[in-house]
Amino acid sequence: MLLLAIAAVTVLLALHLSSVPATLWEYDESLFAHGVERYEPLLHHPPPPGAPIYTAVGKLFAVFTGDPFRALVAVSILGLVAGFVLLALAIRALTDDLLTGIAGSFLYYASPVMLIHGTLPQSDTGGLALLALSIWMCARAIRIPETVPILAMAVACAATVGWRPQFAIAVVPLFLTATLLLRGGRARFVALQAFGVACLLWLVPLVVATGGPEGFWKWLSSQAAYFAAHDADLSRSGQSLPFIALRFIAHPWGPKWLSFALLALALVGAAAVLVPRFRGTKRALILLPVAVMTVVYLAFGIAMMDPADAPRYGLPAEMGVAIAAAIGLVFLREKSGNAPIEWLPLAAWAAGSYIYTAPVLRQRTASPSPPVAAIAHLRKTVPPNGVILVDLALRPHADYMLRNFRTMRIDAGITRYGLDATTPLFIFADGEAPNGTTFRWQSSDAYRKLTRNHFGAASVIVVKPEERFRAESGIHAPERTPDGKAWQWIGERGVLRLPDIGARRVRLTFDLPRDYPFPDNRVHVERDGVRVATAKVPGTVEVDAAPRLTLVPDRSFVPAELPGTLNRDRRRLSVMLTRVEQLR
Repeated sequence: MLLLAIAAVTVLLALHLSSVPATLWEYDESLFAHGVERYEPLLHHPPPPGAPIYTAVGKLFAVFTGDPFRALVAVSILGLVAGFVLLALAIRALTDDLLTGIAGSFLYYASPVMLIHGTLPQSDTGGLALLALSIWMCARAIRIPETVPILAMAVACAATVGWRPQFAIAVVPLFLTATLLLRGGRARFVALQAFGVACLLWLVPLVVATGGPEGFWKWLSSQAAYFAAHDADLSRSGQSLPFIALRFIAHPWGPKWLSFALLALALVGAAAVLVPRFRGTKRALILLPVAVMTVVYLAFGIAMMDPADAPRYGLPAEMGVAIAAAIGLVFLREKSGNAPIEWLPLAAWAAGSYIYTAPVLRQRTASPSPPVAAIAHLRKTVPPNGVILVDLALRPHADYMLRNFRTMRIDAGITRYGLDATTPLFIFADGEAPNGTTFRWQSSDAYRKLTRNHFGAASVIVVKPEERFRAESGIHAPERTPDGKAWQWIGERGVLRLPDIGARRVRLTFDLPRDYPFPDNRVHVERDGVRVATAKVPGTVEVDAAPRLTLVPDRSFVPAELPGTLNRDRRRLSVMLTRVEQLR
């Protein structure tokens, strides 16, 4: 048993320490780093809803490292080591078996999703270590319903929420179920009271930082409204419920041959808990808080969370799945006459996870992330009077690493400088750009499944004077796909103005998406109320230069109103304007 534990720790350290990121990479990382420098929740430093304990620990580590990025990476590395130990102890407390504890913790921390996210400078890894501690303390309090174990359970659960408030969705059902299983009303009262007091210790500084109770409530309400509009609605556009469930349940565990094997073990483990000769009713009862936590969190995630973030957002529920898988593995071991079969599947699991994630891990260790590489290029090329127009996905990177430059959102910058042919404009874009300078990592199945599939490429695009225009009405904000396709949707009627650069002609290019509801469309171009040309879409059209052009499509539609659609876009759209070019 000791040999297995030493081998598990050695393998985990080798896997994670060999894949520490070289630079900032994901969206929240810059926000957390910014928050370590100056805690400003209202400015999303760190990202909502605040992470007060994590930020405080990051500030402490930054005193020794001198850099927020290194400090937060160090916190994550320590969180991995502590999390492995705490989860193993938690599972042992749940099952009375150290082998199950080591196996479950290894399955979790050597999983593809943890190899990708474990060492990132974000709050997840430390929060998961505290969640494992909470599970352990809940099991101890149920077994020993005395004051000290109950207080330890309440404080651990409160600290987990204070470290990463989003984990309240997992911690609250875990804590409440464990509290209900305590014997006696006094024990339950002590648990609830201690949890409330412990939460106040981190909540009060957060409330003060957001401007007091009124400011805190306003800030929290705005975040809830954004969550309802984006994560629970628009982010699910075009995706079926079975696919979203697959994102949360199967994708975190990697390719089919890995994920299906682990999920099958988890099903065996869930069934084994109900076999009296193997676990018994009492053991099933002590596992109930973890089961409730897993089911509630998964249900909430599938129903409400952004599917793009599902592998990372699902980490708390995945802990419960790993526990069930470990029980299943040990159950099969006992059924086989206690043959030492645990080594082979655990070794195969670690090898398969690393092979699958290696294309991502090797790149992020050996080279700067594409956004950081693009920022280095911008620092060298943007003149003092230049303006950088930032893709919304890259706003945190720009705010943190381009503070000495003038930056604006792309749509706001196009409006502000669309008629200005003298100010140098640069677009800092998420994704490829055929007309720009692109910095990229190699794409892989692991990147697409285990991340949001953003930031694998970043581009710097020079906006030439002849390509500028200002949308007056009926033309939506710019959009872009990771492969470099860029466009602006036109509504029922679009009006644009062009800068005076002495051009003779204007070329307009239009396109349609693959899932367009009509076989084709046409756009009529008007100047001063007179139709001067008609373009069949997809296609281009040229007209004499004019300061103002009106685009009138034949047909338009609302994606959310199409029969049988899964699209949740409620805008009225017609065709995609992909390029405007003045010809001298």
